[in-house]
Amino acid sequence: MPLDKYYLLKDNILMDFLAELKLQNTSINECSKKTGIPYGSLYPLLHKSKPLERCEYNTLKKLSEFFHCSIDDLFDAPKNFSVFWKDEKTADVTVKENAARIRRYTKNPAKQLFCKSQITLYELGEIFKWRCWDQNRENIEKYLYKLGLTQFNPYKICKKTHGAMYQDNIWFKFEGETLSWSDVKCR
Repeated sequence: MPLDKYYLLKDNILMDFLAELKLQNTSINECSKKTGIPYGSLYPLLHKSKPLERCEYNTLKKLSEFFHCSIDDLFDAPKNFSVFWKDEKTADVTVKENAARIRRYTKNPAKQLFCKSQITLYELGEIFKWRCWDQNRENIEKYLYKLGLTQFNPYKICKKTHGAMYQDNIWFKFEGETLSWSDVKCR
């Protein structure tokens, strides 16, 4: 896997199932009983010794229902999104292979994050990181917990917060969302 892709996705290609179970105060055995997935099949999935890509759709569906997420969220690879300044769309970002392609709709530097039409996934990861709290912030675990996360992951944080910040009016709308500025603004 190329370094750019590794940097953005390392340890985040799949959900951290064990951490999610711990958050729910549930054992693998209980998860097996609740989902109907045999323990012998579930254990290697949760410990990442069997890739999710090799699972049947029915198993993926049961896991997504148990973890209250979509099947796509189980894989959690970066998805395409749009960048907005308030309710004005300023860019579309298409994530492909090792790059993010950007289609900008404004040249106003106060309303956008990108100065190029293509960036590496490393650069995209850094932009997500800029739109998050400091990883070393005091009590960061409490903020992550409120978002339903167990570890600092800029992409996952931005999916939950939409990258909205007090300092500006820029935010992200991911594919399939029907949000507006009033739904995500911090003020």
